[in-house]
Amino acid sequence: MTNVLTLAHELGHAWHNWVMRDLAPMASHYPMTLAETASIFAETLVREALMAQATTPAAQLEIAWQDAQSAAIFLLNIPARFEFEKRLVEARKVGTVQPAQLREMMSASWQMWYEDSLSQYDDLFWASKLHFSISGLGFYNYPYLFGYLFSLGIYAQQPVYQDNFNQLYTQLLRDTGTMTAEDVVQHHLHKDISQAQFWQDSLAIVETSVAQFERLVSSVFG
Repeated sequence: MTNVLTLAHELGHAWHNWVMRDLAPMASHYPMTLAETASIFAETLVREALMAQATTPAAQLEIAWQDAQSAAIFLLNIPARFEFEKRLVEARKVGTVQPAQLREMMSASWQMWYEDSLSQYDDLFWASKLHFSISGLGFYNYPYLFGYLFSLGIYAQQPVYQDNFNQLYTQLLRDTGTMTAEDVVQHHLHKDISQAQFWQDSLAIVETSVAQFERLVSSVFG
């Protein structure tokens, strides 16, 4: 299931580029804040389709588990990484950062977001995760958090636009190289992402998924 959703994620990137294939290069280069929109949208789409086809609580639980994992990763793990990046940038303004200090910052970042919910913290995560080591891209983790909530906010508009949604979504993707996140949603879906409601609609989908996961756990394990 993990491999299926990873494939869905990468196919989302492919679809994003495919719908922009006829645009000029300058109009098809989208910012990092919008780079994960189509990929995470595709994951959500595939999970929902698989859930609709699952015939047993055990099969449904496998899909729901992946959904719950995604929520934990995007809403806890990614913000913790972002916190570490912020601490690292501030520390580098002062001077060279030694490994011991990096380990301390990493632990503090985990603690801030996970509190006491983990038995131990991986204080060497900064040394093993490629996303911290791409010199040409600053704060490379943040777009995943933004993309997760942003794509869910878009996904939440399907019932409003129904049969017209696919065309609106495709046009939205085509304009990601020439519009900001604020403008592209306002233009195509008439939503204001500076207002809390857009993001609350995103989190409502997460809450529904968590509730479904809890029900399936009770059903399968009693």
